[in-house]
Amino acid sequence: MKKIILLIAISIITSVSYGQIKETITTEKNINSGLRLQIYYFHLTNRCHTCTSIEAEVRRNLDSLFTKELNSDIVRFAALNCEAKENEAIARKYDAYGATLAFTVYKDGKEIKKIDLSNWAFSKIHKPEVFSAEFKHKIEEIIN
Repeated sequence: MKKIILLIAISIITSVSYGQIKETITTEKNINSGLRLQIYYFHLTNRCHTCTSIEAEVRRNLDSLFTKELNSDIVRFAALNCEAKENEAIARKYDAYGATLAFTVYKDGKEIKKIDLSNWAFSKIHKPEVFSAEFKHKIEEIIN
């Protein structure tokens, strides 16, 4: 019985890990296309309600407020499992060993700075209207 439960648990974990949506990672081609802001949301395989809420709010705000910028590759978003082998190098670059919201600012095709917004996101996520207004302002400051 224990073996069956263990096999089921392994199957579920594997399917969740491999079933995640693959997001486009920034490449040289993307940078040269006018990218000004790359947003990463790193997460663990096992996520709490707050962690999933942050990703959902980021996606909702980007989709509703920055559709044009997303479609023209001025702003890009990727949600990455920092425990996944294929994301190991980028997670290390951003010191993402758990839930991390990071902005990478580009100018003239070059990365000019990284901004860790994790503490901000965790402190504002329970006030969606504040989260949304401040998130919008942060992005507009960068892309305008």
